[in-house]
Amino acid sequence: MKRRILRELGRSQRLAILEILKCSQAGLSVRELATRLSMSYMGVKAHCLSMHRQGYLETWRQPSHRGRPLMYYRLTEKAYELFSEENNALALSLLQGAQQLFGSTAAEKLLMLHFRHMAVAIKKKISGDTPRERARSFAKLRHEEGHFACFQEDSSWSILESHNPLEPIARLYPQVENFEKTMISDVLGIPIHREVSQVAGIYRSVISPAA
Repeated sequence: MKRRILRELGRSQRLAILEILKCSQAGLSVRELATRLSMSYMGVKAHCLSMHRQGYLETWRQPSHRGRPLMYYRLTEKAYELFSEENNALALSLLQGAQQLFGSTAAEKLLMLHFRHMAVAIKKKISGDTPRERARSFAKLRHEEGHFACFQEDSSWSILESHNPLEPIARLYPQVENFEKTMISDVLGIPIHREVSQVAGIYRSVISPAA
């Protein structure tokens, strides 16, 4: 599926547009996309119009303070096929095989062990003396791992993630969410609050210090 979509999209600039829009909560205008990508307005517009015709983007007009209304774009559900994880099929097969061989709780035990090992490994990769510093480092690592994570801070801090590579596994094994939350809390060294939402294919996870 992913190879077919890549062939259909064809250009790295279009993939960059999709990645930026995936991290956007409300969509972006062509002008905003052009600024972020250091591309010409007309170049971005042409890519967006093409992907809109292919069904990867939806659009609407928003009134401007002056001049013509701005054209905004955001991803459709079809676009999210591009970000599917091809290696999840093997993990699912192993978990289901463990259940058949060792009983109904085998998959849960394997997942719990996996996240414990993950916490140990991540602690060795991130840096920082305070939870805020570790959270910033953790967000960078999560982004590199495909979670489309960004660190946000003002008086407090939060980590916004726009993709869940484990979504097919979490759909069948909902306990993954609790295991991952425990892992993140362990890595950062503090209790955390995690709010997850998925509406019309748009995934959002917001991680912040527990009140």
